[in-house]
This record gives sequence, structure tokens and C-alpha cells, in this order.
Amino acid sequence: MLNYVGDFGLQDVRFQFMNTVRIAEKPLNLTYIHSRADNRTIVDGSLVIDSANKLSANHMVGTNNCKIKYTYAHGGLATFEPCYDLAKNTWDFAVSRRFYSGDNVRATYQTSSKLLGMEWSRNNKASGFKVRKNIFSRKFISFTIF
Repeated sequence: MLNYVGDFGLQDVRFQFMNTVRIAEKPLNLTYIHSRADNRTIVDGSLVIDSANKLSANHMVGTNNCKIKYTYAHGGLATFEPCYDLAKNTWDFAVSRRFYSGDNVRATYQTSSKLLGMEWSRNNKASGFKVRKNIFSRKFISFTIF
């Protein structure tokens, strides 16, 4: 099955093709996106190994920009996501925990910028906060309440 989405705005033409193929009985979801105004093409792929494990990749064609991410969902409540950026040769990490109330806490760490982040969101999506900080600085980079 091949899906196609076309966005024909006044300033840009964007094409998106999506397809799912099976590899060893596992679904591999592929997406091809081309934006004419930006003159860039992105290829995404994700392989769902089982309900708890997923491997995904994102590549901007014609550049070294490529990220590979592994997602492990533990018990449907906790998620661990290491991500490797081939262009920067760095790792990013994210850990999240969903509570039975529907609230979610997510911690991130970007090794390239040494940026540590924490986000708490409520189940109503209307309130929560985000904090980002460089761990080698005494200053906060951002603090947002929503």
C-alpha cells in the first residue's frame, strides 16, 4: 500500500509518499518527503520489532544528516530512547515515565551541547512545565510554564 500526500500552497510544493513493507514479518514504515521551496528531501524509516522495541532512522538526502534511534517501551509506562547522530558523532538520550493519572515526565540529555532537559506535562495538555539547562553552567537556558 502506497499513500501520497501533496501540499500545493502558494509558496511551496511538498510531496510525501508513505509505504509499509514487511521484513521478516515485521512492519517497516517508510516515508519520503520532498519540499520544493527548501529543495530538500527527507527519508524516514521505522522498523517495529515488537510492541516494546522500535528502530528508526531519519536522513536528509545529499547531506551527512542522519539519526538512528532505538525506542524501548517498558510496560507501557516507561520509555528509553537513545539516539545517535551520525553527522555530529554524538548521542542523545531521553527517558520518559507516564503515570496512571495521565501525567508524563520526560528527561533528555544532548551530549553535543551538554544540555539537560526535563518536562512535566499534565494529562489535560493545558498545564505543565519545561526546564532546560546546560549542566556545565550555573544559568538556566529556559524555563517554561504552560
